[in-house]
Amino acid sequence: MSTKVSNGDRFGKEQIVNSLLFTAKEKDVLNVILQDDKSYTIEEAKQSMGLFINKEVLN
Repeated sequence: MSTKVSNGDRFGKEQIVNSLLFTAKEKDVLNVILQDDKSYTIEEAKQSMGLFINKEVLN
């Protein structure tokens, strides 16, 4: 079984959250920010997580 992922491969939220590519903390963030009915590339998931983590907190 190949574990290589191409840039164009798209995955559902559950597949991404259950993958071995992310730590437990990253999976928690992805579980919150990814939508159930959409598919994402690994790069899109990483970008979404980066934007969420680096978002400025408003008072």
